Amino acid sequence: MKAVLLAGGYATRLRPLTITRPKPLLPVLGKPLIYWLVELLSKAGVREVVVSVRYMSQQIREALGNGVGMGVSVSYVEENSPLGDAGPLRLVDEVVGLDSTFLVVYGDVFTDVDVARVVELHRRSGAIATLTAVPVENPERYGILEVGEDGRVVSFVEKPTYRPRSNLANAGVYVFEPEVLKYVERGRRQKIAVDLIPRVLKAGPVYAYVHRGLWFDIGVPDDYLRANVAALRAYYPGGYVSRSAEVLGEVEDPVYVGDGAVVEEGSVLGPYTVILDGVRVGRGSLVRGSLVMRRTHIGYSTYIRDSIIGEECSIGSWVRIESGTVIGDQVSIADEVLISRRNYILPYKEISDSIWKEGEVVL
Repeated sequence: MKAVLLAGGYATRLRPLTITRPKPLLPVLGKPLIYWLVELLSKAGVREVVVSVRYMSQQIREALGNGVGMGVSVSYVEENSPLGDAGPLRLVDEVVGLDSTFLVVYGDVFTDVDVARVVELHRRSGAIATLTAVPVENPERYGILEVGEDGRVVSFVEKPTYRPRSNLANAGVYVFEPEVLKYVERGRRQKIAVDLIPRVLKAGPVYAYVHRGLWFDIGVPDDYLRANVAALRAYYPGGYVSRSAEVLGEVEDPVYVGDGAVVEEGSVLGPYTVILDGVRVGRGSLVRGSLVMRRTHIGYSTYIRDSIIGEECSIGSWVRIESGTVIGDQVSIADEVLISRRNYILPYKEISDSIWKEGEVVL
């Protein structure tokens, strides 16, 4: 079975993190999101993955290559212009052929859904399309499915403006029969939820597989941080420290400490903190509820809480970074600087003065 992995979006809501990388390459516990998805498909028996790319496509090609070592064959289809998430399906069909049952997976979901069971339900039910659904607390953010007792999808509404009767959200994992492609127009920007699914619902039976495990739509930085914390709880509830890391400070599990990281004496790490390869945390610093990406150095007596710090940043000593802050790659912050809550700092900036206001964007 072929799987189409949609990885061409600009991910503007995740900036500044996606100014320097495409969203599918954002790391979850040190592993790019797209790796988790390819491994999920491989585990389900998928042997051919076609990745639809556009934004920073070369980075994705270099990261995945041809799939050697991951148990799948990976190929790529490049969008010349943005086609949404439905438009690429017609393009993929023209390039590699989708002439039998195929999977479609969004490249920005983090999940442990059992894809083999989704395919099994699809085949058993005789559906022309099967959608994966997850229960959510805030259905207004998502496409919402109303499902009958037999599992058949009765209705589908994209981001309802009212409180829907159902809380089952579209999880971004689909199984389609080739006949659905006739509802996708060639070369036009279209969305699966808005343009394709309503037409398919009228054409034949559509079923839903309800998944109750891990699932995150990584749409904004808060979602991304929560996905890392959830992965930490699920896969390393007692914490993980790489054998090549040097941890001399105090650790409050669960934490994830990557290869070659150094946590100096007198510092406190965790709980629910992820520091990736090559990060250095100076003496007397506290990093809690945060994600710190590769090769970032944090000085002495610095406080970071519930924030995301990009790659290769230099965070000075006696710095305080309040919750909800997102810092892009290669940012330098001088000693004794305060960054107030929910500030966004773009890559390559040098910050020498405190940011006292909340919700600022530093260009």
